[in-house]
Amino acid sequence: MPGYPLEIFDIKVQDKYLCSACRLALREPLQTYCGHRYCKSCLDEIFRYAFPDRAIKRDIGELPAKCRNAEACEWKGNIQKYDAHQETCEFGLIPCPKQGCGKQVMRMDLAAHLEKECAVRQIKCKYCAQEILLKEERDHRACTCPQFPMNCEFCGKKKIPRAQMKQHLDENTGDCKRLKVACTFAKVGCPTKLEREKLNDHIAKHHVNHLNQVLDKHLTLMQEFTILKQSGQGQHMQQAMASKQEEMRHKYVAMETRVATFEGIVAVLNREIEKCSATIEAYERQRRQDREIIESIERKMKSQERIIALKDVALAELDLRIRSLEMTSYDGTLLWKIQDFTRKRHDAITGKTTSIYSPCLYTSRTGYKMCARIYLNGDGMGKGSHIGLYFVLMRGHFDGLLRWPFRQKVTFMLLDQNNREHVIDAFRPDPTSSSFKRPTSDLNIASGCPLFMPHSQLESTRHAYVRDDAIFLKIIVDTSDLN
Repeated sequence: MPGYPLEIFDIKVQDKYLCSACRLALREPLQTYCGHRYCKSCLDEIFRYAFPDRAIKRDIGELPAKCRNAEACEWKGNIQKYDAHQETCEFGLIPCPKQGCGKQVMRMDLAAHLEKECAVRQIKCKYCAQEILLKEERDHRACTCPQFPMNCEFCGKKKIPRAQMKQHLDENTGDCKRLKVACTFAKVGCPTKLEREKLNDHIAKHHVNHLNQVLDKHLTLMQEFTILKQSGQGQHMQQAMASKQEEMRHKYVAMETRVATFEGIVAVLNREIEKCSATIEAYERQRRQDREIIESIERKMKSQERIIALKDVALAELDLRIRSLEMTSYDGTLLWKIQDFTRKRHDAITGKTTSIYSPCLYTSRTGYKMCARIYLNGDGMGKGSHIGLYFVLMRGHFDGLLRWPFRQKVTFMLLDQNNREHVIDAFRPDPTSSSFKRPTSDLNIASGCPLFMPHSQLESTRHAYVRDDAIFLKIIVDTSDLN
């Protein structure tokens, strides 16, 4: 039924009492989430005639969309495929399935979370192998784990399983040497409580007191027996007293035997301790002497190692100098073999070693000192396409006697190992160039041929510029006009 008719009211009905559908006074009012009020029958009627709008659904499904996790996920599609993507998106946040965790994690991280991070995942206690929750691990170890290692608060013994601690601290059967226990003669009046390891010493030291306490106890019992006997209960108590007396006599004899045994053991132990002390002192003296000898030997070894290291350096320098002298030329001509060509060219391409210097050559024993410098991957305008070959003047011992600037013709040759077609380039020095003035440092600035040979020609099958992974270069300095 719709709402109540407005004409039945004697006053004007306020809007808040009217149904948003039939505009009559509310009958069985219901309020929606948005704040509107309806009669129950009106709201039922509205929902009864609601139907799926397939056209709008289709249009919305074609709208372009991107993943709600677009900062990390690159998925793009339309609304029709959006829900399916959200069900599988690796970057989507999903709740941990473990009850009690409640943490939101990305779908791609769920497996790692369950394995390593989830506070309610099952783990094995490393002490007792019991399955427990990670968040309960601390309480389990602190309170209930039967194999958790504990330290005795009395003797300091470490790594005692919790299940064995009670036995360890048992006053009668335990093995804790520092636990305070009652004297064996406590029943006859000894009030002493002391550490278990000191009990035997106490019994041995106070055996007289213990005997007196036993005697006092015996006399007390005798008095009690006399009183009981006088009161008519003597026969029964006499038998009990006799039994007790016999028991005490046996204990007394046993204690005397133990005391005598302990005295003998103590005497033997004292002698052994004196022997051990003397032996230890002798070992200590010998150990100090051995340590002094070892330290002296170590100092000598370190000194010898330094001497050997210095000799190794000197030998290496001498070997390098000998090899350099073996390859040095004194007639202005140098034949230079570059081995491991493939590796060295790769080092040049990668920038590890861009250039290589040749051995020295001289125009004579007292002449100009020179060398060549090669860039296997090129330099300057020929980088990456040509081999660059340069001439370098070096500072020599006889430069003060020579003519400057350097004017001798220089010829470079890359030898074809089939002896067909050598690559040759030559130049005459520019007297105005700093490269050919008298060297003021170990090396002048290199000067030569940045486009000495293209890489394509080097790899030609018609020639053998590279054979057995080696090339040969010849540097010729004209010495015809030198004295």
